[in-house]
Amino acid sequence: MAGTYIPLIKRTKWVDLSNEHKKLRETVESDLKEGCNKGNIQPIMLQGAFGIGKSTTLYYLFHYGWEVLKTPTFYMPLAKIVDAVKKEAESSESGKVQNNQLSRIINSIIKEQIDKLRNSNWNDINDIDFPDFKSGDDSENPSLNQYLEDFIPVTLDSNDTKESEISKLVFSEEVIRQALEGTTPPILLVDEFESKFYELKRYVESSGGGILRELFDQVVQTKPFLLVIGNGPASGYEVAKEKGTDGNNDSETAANRRLKTIQIPFPTVALLKRKFMKECANGYVNFIWWMSRCRPGHIQKLWDAIDYSIYKEYDATEFLVKDIFNEPIDESGEEVKYLKVSYFNQMNSYIRPIVGRLLLDFEPQSIKIEDSYREAMKDSVEDFFCTDELVSVVKELNPAISDDFSAYLEKCKEQGKYTSVDYIRNVGKYFSYILSACSNSDGKIAFSTACRNNKEKALATTFLIPLLELTYDFISQYEDNEDQVTRETKDFILDSIKFIESSVEEETIDDNFENLNSIFETCKIKSGNEIYMQYSLRAIREIIEQPIGSPKLKYKDMSLDKKLESSNFRQSVLLTSRSSDNTIIFVPILEDEPLKKYILRLKDYIKSQKNDLHTNASKTIRIVYLQEHEYISQLKEEVCKDGSSNLLPICKMKKLVFEDYNHYQFNFGGQIADFIDSVAKIVIAAGSCNDIVLIDDNRTYDFHTAIDIIKNREWTKQKEAIRTIEHYSRLVLEGDSCVINTISLAQKKDHGSAMENLICEKRDYEDNILWDFTSLESADITDTKSKYLAMYYILENAKKPTSSYQSLLKILQEVGNFRNALYLPPIEDSINESLFFDQILNILSRETASKLMSSYDNEDYIIKHLCSFTAMMNNERSVSKLDELLTFMKDSLNDHWIASYNNDMSYGFSKGRTLIKLLYLKAYIEKIDFSLLRSQLNTRIEEKQTELVSTISNSTQHIAAITNLLYSKNYAKANPEKMPFQGYVSELQLVSRLLSNCKRIVLEDKDGVSIFAIISSIVWRISNIVSQAKVVERQINGILISLKNKKELIEKEYQLPINTIYQDSLISKLINLSDHKPNGQPQKYDGDWCWTQYARYLTPRSEVQNVIDAKLHPAKETSIDESDIHKFKAFLQTSLTNSTYKVRMDETLKFCKDCQAEALSYTKVYEYIKDLLKE
Repeated sequence: MAGTYIPLIKRTKWVDLSNEHKKLRETVESDLKEGCNKGNIQPIMLQGAFGIGKSTTLYYLFHYGWEVLKTPTFYMPLAKIVDAVKKEAESSESGKVQNNQLSRIINSIIKEQIDKLRNSNWNDINDIDFPDFKSGDDSENPSLNQYLEDFIPVTLDSNDTKESEISKLVFSEEVIRQALEGTTPPILLVDEFESKFYELKRYVESSGGGILRELFDQVVQTKPFLLVIGNGPASGYEVAKEKGTDGNNDSETAANRRLKTIQIPFPTVALLKRKFMKECANGYVNFIWWMSRCRPGHIQKLWDAIDYSIYKEYDATEFLVKDIFNEPIDESGEEVKYLKVSYFNQMNSYIRPIVGRLLLDFEPQSIKIEDSYREAMKDSVEDFFCTDELVSVVKELNPAISDDFSAYLEKCKEQGKYTSVDYIRNVGKYFSYILSACSNSDGKIAFSTACRNNKEKALATTFLIPLLELTYDFISQYEDNEDQVTRETKDFILDSIKFIESSVEEETIDDNFENLNSIFETCKIKSGNEIYMQYSLRAIREIIEQPIGSPKLKYKDMSLDKKLESSNFRQSVLLTSRSSDNTIIFVPILEDEPLKKYILRLKDYIKSQKNDLHTNASKTIRIVYLQEHEYISQLKEEVCKDGSSNLLPICKMKKLVFEDYNHYQFNFGGQIADFIDSVAKIVIAAGSCNDIVLIDDNRTYDFHTAIDIIKNREWTKQKEAIRTIEHYSRLVLEGDSCVINTISLAQKKDHGSAMENLICEKRDYEDNILWDFTSLESADITDTKSKYLAMYYILENAKKPTSSYQSLLKILQEVGNFRNALYLPPIEDSINESLFFDQILNILSRETASKLMSSYDNEDYIIKHLCSFTAMMNNERSVSKLDELLTFMKDSLNDHWIASYNNDMSYGFSKGRTLIKLLYLKAYIEKIDFSLLRSQLNTRIEEKQTELVSTISNSTQHIAAITNLLYSKNYAKANPEKMPFQGYVSELQLVSRLLSNCKRIVLEDKDGVSIFAIISSIVWRISNIVSQAKVVERQINGILISLKNKKELIEKEYQLPINTIYQDSLISKLINLSDHKPNGQPQKYDGDWCWTQYARYLTPRSEVQNVIDAKLHPAKETSIDESDIHKFKAFLQTSLTNSTYKVRMDETLKFCKDCQAEALSYTKVYEYIKDLLKE
C-alpha cells in the first residue's frame, strides 16, 4: 500500500494513488474481515522497501480493525516479541523455545493487553501496544486516556463516491470497549520485522521446520489471532525460507498456504501529477519523484521542505547547499543522500549556474547558448542531453526502446535464456516510469548529445546503460527478489548491459540498437542559439543514487553458490580483518561437507598462530562464526584446550576467542551477516581459482582488500551492486560503531579484563610494583646472564635468615677482583665459565641490593599473581643442565617476549619489565630438577679437592728437589725470591682454600639456584685450574728428571773419576798442594764439585731462567712454555759437548789425572830408592 503523507496515528490518511493501491487495500480489508467472520486466512506479509509506507499501512489497519471490524487490534514491533521469547528461552535448558510455542507466547502478550484494557483504570495504563503510544500529549508517560485525546477520523482518499465506513468513526474509548465485548479473534500488526528477525532466530528452535512455520500454521488452523507483518525487502528472502521456498523446505504451494506476501507498489510520477501534486509544476513533480526515489514518505517530506516558488529564486550555489539535499534518504544506516551534491564539483564551473534550475524544473529547459556554456557543455557531454527538437516518449522513444530490447530478448530466448521474462510486464514498464519522470507536460524529452566524436558511444553511456541500471535498481527494491521471474529479469538486464558494452567496443551500436540510434542525434552547439537541455540518465543515476539492494552478492556475474561448487575448501582462503595485532576471522555459513574441510583449514591456521599468540602480548585472534555448528564447537574444544582438557593460556587471556556473530546484536545484523558471508565465500572461491593474489603463506585475505577487489568495476559491473558493496562495507569497516570496530573493541576489552583478572587492574599495576630492580643496572654491567643471576639471588634470598650472603661476597671478592691472585675473568667460549664475577660482585655489593634484599616480598599480592602468570606462560622446553640455564639467560631473557605483557599492562614501565622477566626466570628455573646437578657438583668438588692436594704435594716436592739441585742451602735461604717457581705453590694453596669455601657455601645453602650456578661456574674454573696444575706438575717433574739425568751423566764422566782419584791420600795431597783458590785455600774437586760448577754454569743462562722463572699463576691457568722447556733440554744436551764448562771439566779431570800420574811416578821412585837403600 502507498504510504500516508501525515504518518501520525491520530491523523491517519490513506490515498488510493492507483488501482494497485486500491486493490491492495481492499484485499487486506477483505482478508481481515473474512478472518473475523470465522474464515481461515493466511498471515499477511506486507513487503516493500524502506520508507514506502509499511508502517503507515499498519496504522491504517489499526484503525480499520478497531473501528470497522470492531476487534481488538494491537501494534507492536518485533522487538517486543523477541524480548518475551528471549525471557522464556533463558529459563529453558537448551536456551531456546520450540517453534510451536511462538503462538502461545504471542497470544499471552495479546491476552495481557486485552485484560489490561478490560480490567484496569485507563488513567493508570501507561503502556499499551498501540502505535505511537509514547508520543501523546504527555510524551514522557502518557496514560491511555491522554493518548485517546485529539484523534480525528481516518481520511480515505479514494475514487469511491460513497463515504467510507472508517471515515465515520473516531478512535475512542467507546470504540475500544465495543470491540472488547466481541468474540472475534484479535489482530496483531507486527512492524520493524526486518530489524529483529535474526535475533528472534537465536532463541527459537527450528527443528521440524523454520522458526515461523508452526506459527503460520497455527494462525491459519486455530486462529488465536490474525497476523499482519510489515517487512522490508532486506529480510524478505529470510521469511521466504520460513514459508518453504528455499529449496530445502516445502513446495511453493505449501508456502502459499502458510503466508500471503503482498508487495507494496510504488507511486509513479504520473500518479503524483494526477493526484497528490496535480497543481504543481511538471518539472518540480519530476524532481520530487526522483529525489524521493518514488517513496511516499519522502514525497511528503520533500514537498514540505522544498517550496518551488522560493527555490526557484535561488542561484545554483544557494540551491545546492540547502541542508535537505544532504540528508540520508533512510534511517536504516544507508549512506545515500537525497542529492549527491559533490558530483557537481566535477562539472565544468561555467555550466554550474544552471544546474539548480535544471534540477528544480526536472524536464527539458530552453537555454540560450552563451560562449561559456558552449565550451562547458563540450566538457560535460555525458551529463546532459541537449537538442533543437524534443522527442515524444510515448510516440517515438518507447516504441524504439521496445523494438530494440524486445529483439535482443527474443535472441536470448532462442538460446534458452530468460524464457519467463516478459518485456512489457517486467522491463518496459520501468523504462516508461523513468522516461516519464524526465519528460515535460507534453511527454517529451531532449534526446540528443553534444558529443560530436562518437554519438553511438554517447547513446550507450548516457542513455542505454544508465536506463538499464536504474531499472535494475527499481526491480531490486520493489520486486520480490526470490521470485524466479524477478531473478531472470535482473539477469536479463545485466546481460543487456554487457551486450551494450560489447557493442560499443565492436562499434555495432548502430546495428544492434538501430531504432534508438536513428532517433539519437548530435546537437550542434552554437553561441546565441536556443536549445533544450536536461540531465542525462547517466547524470541522474550519479546525482540521485538509489537505495541499497540485497547484501547477498554474486561472484562477478555468476551465482556464488555455483562458483563454490568447484572450490577447494580444504585450502580455503580465510577472510580476516587486522588492526595492529588484532585479527578477526569470519567463518561463513556452509553445508556440512564443505564446512568440515573449511574447519580443518581453519584449524591449521590457528595452530600456526598459537606460538605467536602466546609470545606476543598484543596479538589476539577472534573467530566470528555466522552459524552455530557442532564442527565449530569441536574445533573450539580441540584448539583451546591441552591434552589434560585444561584451557590454554591464550584462551584464559582471551587472546583466542570463538564468538557467535549474533552475540553482538548489530543493527540490521542479518543483512550485514549475509554480506560478510558473501564476501567470505567470494574469497574462498577466488582463492581456489587464483582470482586473487595472496601476499602471505597463511592464505588469509584482509576484508578491506577483498572489498577493494570486488567493488572494482572489473569485478562488479553493475553500479547498484557496487553501491550495495560500498554501503555494507561501510557498516562493516567504517565508523566507531562498525562491525570490525565493535568486534575489535570487544577483543581489546575482553583481553584487557582477562589480564586484569590474572594480574591486577591496569590502573594499579605501576603502583603495585614497589621494587625497582632496574636500579641495579648500570653502564658497567654488560653481561646479561651475570646481571640476571645477581638479581635472581636477591629475589631468591630476600628476607631469608641466611649467612650465605656474606660468604658469597667473600668468594666473589676473591674471584671478582682483578687485583687478587684468584681473579677469574670470564671465558666466553664456554658458557659454564663465562660468568662475570666482577659484575655479580658489583651488583650484590651495592646498597640498593641490600635494600632490595630486605624489602622484596615473595608473598606480596602482586608478586604472587605475577608468579602464577609467568608460570602459566612458561613454554620453554625442559632443560637439565646448567649450561642450558645460562644460555637461556644469555640469549633469551634480556629481550624475552614475556616483557611484552608488561607493556600490555603499562607500556614502557621499566620496573615491571625487569621484574616480570625475573619472575619468568623463576618459573623457568622451577621446572629444572637440580638434585642430580647438585650431587654432581658435590662430587666434582670432592674430586678436585683430592686432585689438588696431590698436585700441591707433588709440585712442592719437585720444586724443592730442583731448588736443591741448582742452589746451595745458604744461597737459597738468603735469596728465596730467586728460587725456582717462586709463589706458584702458594697460589695453588689459595685455590685449595677457595674450593673449600665453595664446598662450605654449597652446604650452607642447599636450595639456592643462584648460589649453585655461581659456585658451579667457579668450580668449573677450578677444575680447569687443577687440570692445568697437573700439567705444570708434569712439566716441573720433567725438568727435575732432566736435571737429575744430567747430574748422573756429569757424575759418571767427571765426578766419579775425580772422586776415585781423591781416594788416594798422596794424590789428594798432591792435588791440594798443586792448586789453590784465590784466598790461598787448597782447591777441592771431590764430592759434588762438578755438579755445583755445572749448576753455577746453568742458572744464569736464559734457557734455564725462562723455565725455572716462568710466571706461573694457577688462576690464569698458565704453564711453562713448551718451547722454553725444549730449549732448556736442548741446552742440557749441548752443554757437555761444546761449552766452557766442558773445557774446564776436562782440564780439571786431566789435572787430577796428571797429579795421579805424578804420584804414581813418585811412588815408583820412592820404591826404587827404598829398595836401593835396602841393598
